[in-house]
Amino acid sequence: MMIDFHSHIIPNIDDGSQSFDITKDMLKNSAQEGTTHICATSHYIPGEFEQQKDTYDSAFVKVKEMGQDMGINVIKGLEVYITPNLLELYNNGLIWCLNDRKYMLIELPMREFPLYTEDVFYELRLKGVTPILAHPERNFKIANNPEILKNLVEQGNLAQVNAGSLTGAYGNTIKEAAEQLVKRNLVHMVGSDGHNNERRNTFVKKALSNIKELNPELHKWIKENEINILNGEDVSPLPVRELKKASLFSRLFSKK
Repeated sequence: MMIDFHSHIIPNIDDGSQSFDITKDMLKNSAQEGTTHICATSHYIPGEFEQQKDTYDSAFVKVKEMGQDMGINVIKGLEVYITPNLLELYNNGLIWCLNDRKYMLIELPMREFPLYTEDVFYELRLKGVTPILAHPERNFKIANNPEILKNLVEQGNLAQVNAGSLTGAYGNTIKEAAEQLVKRNLVHMVGSDGHNNERRNTFVKKALSNIKELNPELHKWIKENEINILNGEDVSPLPVRELKKASLFSRLFSKK
């Protein structure tokens, strides 16, 4: 089993796939990788991509049938852009969780960590929704201060790393940030964040292999728990690790 928790394979409703032909290619790529489940997490961004449930659902049914033909289970979802009123949007049925269960994929702005983030996540958890933070390694504030993510995880939230971050698709700085989060048990699932059938395709296999090399215990946890997350079951993340800081002597020595 291999689950891709983040993709934009529903065509013509966000900046992801722009046709059913492209979607078919993306699903073929997933099948070749050995992916068994892929979450169709189209963007929900107020004022930009406000998904209409009926429109999403009708396209989703077609994509799900395409996936079934290739042995892939396509799962409902959204990638919701954080706003102060997410609970209201959820209560009104305008946003939904992965597989219509209890986990919701939520995206932060790339360069900011909104002051209301923890409050919004807390409100959702009180409602029975567990936030999953999408690609925290690509958030400027978290990449520079992983303690922000540590606090979120210890409050009961989860985090999803982008496969491309671990394979260097976004550059070395983001790769290093992603690796640090993996080493510290601060990610809980992998997503391709696939947008097209070219450079941003639905790759996850190599990233999972990289996690296994960096942190075998975390890799084992992911493999044991990813289906539980899809099924909306509670999971108990591994304790957050503190990485040893290099001593002054070793830092000086490494500069020579």
